[in-house]
Amino acid sequence: MSAVEELKNILQNIIHEPTQFPEDGNLAFLTVGRVGRLKHPGALDFGGSEYAEAEVEWLEPEPQAEDDKYGWWNLEPGTYQVEFNEGISLSENSGVLLQIWAQALKAGVTHPTAVITDSVNPLSTLLHVGNAGVGIKENARLSEVRLI
Repeated sequence: MSAVEELKNILQNIIHEPTQFPEDGNLAFLTVGRVGRLKHPGALDFGGSEYAEAEVEWLEPEPQAEDDKYGWWNLEPGTYQVEFNEGISLSENSGVLLQIWAQALKAGVTHPTAVITDSVNPLSTLLHVGNAGVGIKENARLSEVRLI
């Protein structure tokens, strides 16, 4: 089975297969489903009994024109939570590498690179927006995953 076919089996909730699986690559693109602002801090401790997730305030995308089908998140510099439309369903002893898409990096955003070895749905990451800010349209490609 090709890498692309295996990725199609692993990814859940694909929104547009021709765009998310380029013919000339062994990767898949992940798309933005929700963007949120970190509202209250999380907590980490040694034993885990005082662990708390950071609270996220989900932002509503805004249309740029009255007849727009999809809206935009116009983000100021800072750190945000991004939830992808897609989830990942992995079998035992498999994994994917999640990394920022090169065009997203050139648009002024980045997120951590991660090795994912467990099934996650929905998949999310922290997004850092550079000092110029950025506009992100609903369902925009942001990241890519590759088999490892």
